[in-house]
Amino acid sequence: MGQKLSLWSVAMLAMVIFAATVLGWRWLHTSADGPLFPVGLSNAVLPSPRPVQPFTLLDHNEKPFTFEQLRGHWTFLFFGYTHCPDICPMAMGVLGDVFRQLQEKAPNNIVNSQVLFVSVDPKRDTPAHIRQYVQFFNSDFKGLTGTDEQIRAFAFQIGATYFTAADFRDVSKGEAGKEAGGKGEANKEETSKDTGKESVSSSASAKSSQDDLISHTSAIFLLDPLGRLTAMFPEYNNAEKIAEEYGKIREYVRSRRLYGEASYNR
Repeated sequence: MGQKLSLWSVAMLAMVIFAATVLGWRWLHTSADGPLFPVGLSNAVLPSPRPVQPFTLLDHNEKPFTFEQLRGHWTFLFFGYTHCPDICPMAMGVLGDVFRQLQEKAPNNIVNSQVLFVSVDPKRDTPAHIRQYVQFFNSDFKGLTGTDEQIRAFAFQIGATYFTAADFRDVSKGEAGKEAGGKGEANKEETSKDTGKESVSSSASAKSSQDDLISHTSAIFLLDPLGRLTAMFPEYNNAEKIAEEYGKIREYVRSRRLYGEASYNR
């Protein structure tokens, strides 16, 4: 019980750090000449877009996906995993609803829009599995994966965080694990004799189930056609709100032709 509470404490701390990071963006990316987007335009938008450095991931068709494929598109970005029991299917379902609403009410805002689902579980989420998962919500959605190092580096740029139960356990071991050393081994042998193979198997199964869970950022991010982080939607369960905020951002860009190339201003 104590270990579970500890894991949740670390997870909550990660979310607090993430929230503080977002508030920091609003301060750091307001230039001396004034922000790109005015205060009050949208609660989701950052005052000034945040550049994203070149990266390489793998799409669900097992082809390289790089920074260049962000150019010319408004990109909704979500970090999750296909075995996620709650947040991920809800967020992806909401993005599916966003695109349906845009198609019905503001079809111009569908133009050059894309959704990218970045798996934070590269060990289990194969490209084929990711493809089947994302296309359940919309046949045009794309899934991305890569090595753990590639995914973490990209997530760090965006401001997304994720941790596995194993990550927490490694941090919490420390000196406590060393002190328990010999005594723990003795207890383990005694327990094994008393409970037999069935108990050991049950314990291993519970540990495996806990390790399968990943704590991750639930926000939906928006990148502009220049591949810059432009907005963050913390309300991942409100399709109508996301569609409304996205429409405000695009209309502001369209009316003022903020980007150099005409196609980016649509």
